[in-house]
Formats: sequence, structure tokens, C-alpha cells
Amino acid sequence: MTDQLEQQQQQQQQQQQQQSQQQTKGNDEPRTNLIINYLPQSMTEKDLYSLFVTIGPVESCRVMKDYKTGYSYGFGFVNYTKAEDAITAINTLNGLQVQNKRLKVSFARPSGEEIKETNLYVTNLPRNITESQIDDIFSKFGNIVQKNILKDKLTGLPRGVAFVRFDKREEAQEAIAQLHGTIPEGGSERLSVKIAEEHGKQKAAYYAGWQAGYNQSRDKMAACRSDFNDLSH
Repeated sequence: MTDQLEQQQQQQQQQQQQQSQQQTKGNDEPRTNLIINYLPQSMTEKDLYSLFVTIGPVESCRVMKDYKTGYSYGFGFVNYTKAEDAITAINTLNGLQVQNKRLKVSFARPSGEEIKETNLYVTNLPRNITESQIDDIFSKFGNIVQKNILKDKLTGLPRGVAFVRFDKREEAQEAIAQLHGTIPEGGSERLSVKIAEEHGKQKAAYYAGWQAGYNQSRDKMAACRSDFNDLSH
């Protein structure tokens, strides 16, 4: 009799859990989509898929990159077919060491708005800046998802430029408000801290202007050559 009561209670609990899950899925997006932070630069979508498919069937997989340069932003998304596989992946792979990075695996936010304008482009950093110093400067404003100090291709030395990506837009905005125009410890120049997307737009506008000027100059040169050829004949 006691066993029957226990079984009934277990069945009721299972039904309540299932109802709760169904309600959650009805109100929000299914909890199958994961965001993976701190991906190594060299990690491809194939590598990411191979790692996460060991947990269960993967519906989609994407490493976020700059579509022009192929530069990895250091995070990606994995969407499972089943919600339970997503939970298992978090419990199993969160904190896993991959190359020189330790993965952070969590549920992706339903909306993509919050992850927009979270990547900062920072210039005028001390030339001997380290990643731990980047943490010291920026981590007080929020959770740093990914950071990358740009280095000279020939010398391998820091260029005084870095990308710092925060978890949320408001964290990035706070860092801009507090750090832009300040001189960091060990530095001699005022920091320039801006949204990386805006920096990219400025570069694109500058290049477009330069290209237009170059084309105009080239056209004038061609016209001058044509006039010169006409005169010489």
C-alpha cells in the first residue's frame, strides 16, 4: 500500500514537472539553444559541432565571425533538438578546457538585442598590456565574455589595441562612460573606448571615401593621358 502511494506521488510530481516545462515552452522559446563563450580563435564550426554532438543531436551550430575578415568573436551558438540534451551539455561541458580557453556554456538569451553593441574597440593601451591587466581595467563593469589584444604580425608585440566583449550592452556602455578619455595605470595616452561595430562603420566609410577619391583621381589621370595622346598624334 505504501509502495502504491509512493508511486502515485512520483507520477504526480512527474506530471507537474512536465506541465511546468510545457508552460515554460509556451511562454518563451524552447530552452534548447546554448551560447558558448571563450572559444579559441582557431575553433571552427566543425570543431564546435564535433564537441557538442557527443551529448545529443544538434539542430544547428554557429561560430560568430566577422564575415569579411573571418576573425572569430570568441563565441558561438549550439541548438539541440531536445531540451534535456541542452541541460546535459551545460552540466558536462561548461568549464571544459579547450586549448588555452575554458568554455562557458549557458542558455542563450531569447532575444538577440542584448548582445548587440557589447564588443568594444579600445586603442591607446600601454604597449606592454597583458590580458590580466585588461581584466583588471574592464571586469569591474561587468562579465567579460572575450578579449583579444592585437599584436604586430612581424614583431609579435602588442599594438596598444584590443577588443573587449561584455555579456550585456549596459555593461559595455558603462565601461565606455567610465574609461573613455582616461589614462590607465602604466599608460601615457588617453584611452579611446568605443563600440566595435561603430569603429567598423567608420573604417568602412573611410575606405569608401578613399576608394571614391582614388577612382576619381584615376579617372582624371586616364583623361590626361588620353588628351596627351591626342596632342601627340
